[in-house]
Amino acid sequence: MGGTFPMRNSPQVLSVPGPNQRPRKKVALKPGFSPLDWARLSASGKDLRGVSELRLISMDEVALHNKRTDCWMVIAGKVYNVTHYLEYHPGGKGELMRAAGRDGTDLFIKTHQWVNAESILRECMIGFCSGPSKNQTAESKEGDSGTQHRDITNNPVPQTKSNTSAL
Repeated sequence: MGGTFPMRNSPQVLSVPGPNQRPRKKVALKPGFSPLDWARLSASGKDLRGVSELRLISMDEVALHNKRTDCWMVIAGKVYNVTHYLEYHPGGKGELMRAAGRDGTDLFIKTHQWVNAESILRECMIGFCSGPSKNQTAESKEGDSGTQHRDITNNPVPQTKSNTSAL
């Protein structure tokens, strides 16, 4: 099987961004906010969700949570309260805020498709997205691809009476 590491075109290879890509940047995290620190916090039992049970959440409700002190986003049809994770994100709070209050699935895939968001954010999951927002047309005109709800984890989004009636 020979070869060299890293393999050509793998995410480990430093590459120059294409014409339609922003360069990836990492920021210096404050002491105590490394990925290992996040793993410890996630496993600590601390409530990172801020909700008592998982539920269906509309994009209109997600859109209300778009601040650094109250930040939700959708990735692959799942809604996450990432407020606690902001300080731990290797790309910095600003990069994560690009998807605050929105569906960040396409942005996530474009930025780092090799990362398992479900594993990293498991303790931040607060529910499942019930569908596109009422302003889907306006968002689409702005170039927001965040109105599509795709499950990149191959886990089905549970179908309930409230989210299948619109189909």
